[in-house]
Amino acid sequence: LLVGAPRDVGSANSTRTGAVYACPLTVSTSDCQRLDIELKSEPDKAIIDDMWLGVTVASQRQPAGRVLACAHRYTKVLWSGSEDQRRMVGKCYVRGNDLRLNISDEWQTYHNEMCNSNTDTDETGMCQMGTSAGFTANIIYFGAPGAYNWQGTDYMLQREMWDLHDFSYPNEKNGNIYIGYTVEVGSAVLQQDAVTVVTGAPRYEHMGAVYLLSRSPQQTLQRSLLLRGQQVGSYFGSAVALADLNSDGWQDLVVGAPYYFQRKEEVGGAVYIYMNEVGHFQPHHSLTLTGPSYSAFGFAVASIGDINQDGFQDIAVGAPFEGPGKVYIYHGSAEGLLDKPRQV
Repeated sequence: LLVGAPRDVGSANSTRTGAVYACPLTVSTSDCQRLDIELKSEPDKAIIDDMWLGVTVASQRQPAGRVLACAHRYTKVLWSGSEDQRRMVGKCYVRGNDLRLNISDEWQTYHNEMCNSNTDTDETGMCQMGTSAGFTANIIYFGAPGAYNWQGTDYMLQREMWDLHDFSYPNEKNGNIYIGYTVEVGSAVLQQDAVTVVTGAPRYEHMGAVYLLSRSPQQTLQRSLLLRGQQVGSYFGSAVALADLNSDGWQDLVVGAPYYFQRKEEVGGAVYIYMNEVGHFQPHHSLTLTGPSYSAFGFAVASIGDINQDGFQDIAVGAPFEGPGKVYIYHGSAEGLLDKPRQV
């Protein structure tokens, strides 16, 4: 089990860099080991104190797959004479399945620094890359919600044989909507064999939105579909997941809105299910799940595979403020997601 600890303090010094721990699945509470990521403090070049390493942790989800850890507050320092300027561009690290650095693996040695620290907030100088990120077998992707005056963007690096192609969403001068706050990538979303980037923009028009992005002939990411939130301040799109809930060969979409509320019905937080209709999604969700008041139900959503072995994928929904925190498990079925949790 890989666990991010973004506020952790280094053992060798008092620098609060954050950390990632690898924990065997045992009953012991003292056998976790800190991931060996060498962090060199160079205050005149880069600031690693309070960079939140471990804010995002991901695995390639395949045998012998690599692991990824990001620090979205990693800051480059630029100098103009005696005056310094700081650019919070973020940084991500890749390690092998043994959690060690292999310098012969290009996945691990590639810099993965997609944002230009020599630009200002109107470009990518404060992009906070790594706020979200993930892997597939041949793709690594990052969300950077601070880019373009906090419009945000997504970056996708795709390896094809010996070639490396990078794609990103362009600057539309639509600031403060946080594209890239969360991001997932998968096929069988809009097309069976083509990759789709699904990314949340939780401040879009104050109600949030989810963008479905496709590769364009111009080697950028272009918007193919926009799904809009329904309540001001609900943070719709702050969590997204893909899962084939009815086992029809197409991935369905799960969207969290943790600050949704209905005061009269004591509801706090919602998760919306959009069923995939052979590469198409209706603008309105097919199912809504809700949690109790003040629970932030939907703060996190995840596809967890077919845990009950019935042939349909299942999902988990986090409600961090319900009591000590709870996780709800919902099962898929031939009709889609069942509307009652099977485990809490």
